[in-house]
Amino acid sequence: MCLRAYVRGLLGTFMTNHIQFSHSLIRLHNVTNRPNIIEETSDFAVVFKPPRMHSAPLAKKEGGTLLEWFTAREKAAQSATLMHRLDFETHGLVLFAKTAESFEFLKQLQDKGGFIKEYSAVCESAVPGAINSIPGFPPPPALASGDPSAEEPLVIKSFFRPFGPGRKLVRPVIEEGKKEIAKDSGSFYRTEIIGINKNVFTVRLKRGFRHQIRCHLCWAGTPILNDPLYPQPSETSAPDMALRACALFFTDPSTGKPHEYRIESL
Repeated sequence: MCLRAYVRGLLGTFMTNHIQFSHSLIRLHNVTNRPNIIEETSDFAVVFKPPRMHSAPLAKKEGGTLLEWFTAREKAAQSATLMHRLDFETHGLVLFAKTAESFEFLKQLQDKGGFIKEYSAVCESAVPGAINSIPGFPPPPALASGDPSAEEPLVIKSFFRPFGPGRKLVRPVIEEGKKEIAKDSGSFYRTEIIGINKNVFTVRLKRGFRHQIRCHLCWAGTPILNDPLYPQPSETSAPDMALRACALFFTDPSTGKPHEYRIESL
């Protein structure tokens, strides 16, 4: 069964959501295995993170992270702060705030849902019901877009809980009252599917949780190609995971101008 037919079967009707930005658009056509500055101002920097690189240290003295690379470049960058993180296996665009004032502005923007991240994911062919055999997952989600006439995107939504050895994985939670669940300001975390082209999903997040897209797409029956953790952890060496953070939408802290920064989708 093709992915589009499977998702339509869960929902009924597919609608595409478009966010209108009067923006500057920058394209990076040569995606590399090295960090790269896409755009930098006195307030912020948009940086490309390659796959198999941590965004920030997981341990106190861990080196080789994107944060270390960026702050070591110049003295002015030493106080820069990551506005969000990408998983070790994920590659794509990351936003840094370079001053305390820009961090506070962007943090408030993020809290209000005004900082949007777009991802491109190549997914495996859908196998309806396969998720039922994977430990820890609730029944597959009912993808819901609300009123079809409102042209909302498809949405996968849940709370999350840690799962597995070392609590390195997460699982979706759909019931209140469970222990150790993570919420988005008291609400579900939402993964919005705004486009499907064969087996390539385009999704957006306003606020994210660790492994959110990976877990949510797996839960829906369409795990990301070469994901070493979902649906099941694997020790086998594989090509880079097919998940790219391909666009950022946010407002300039100084000028108030809406920005879109984009690299090629998968």
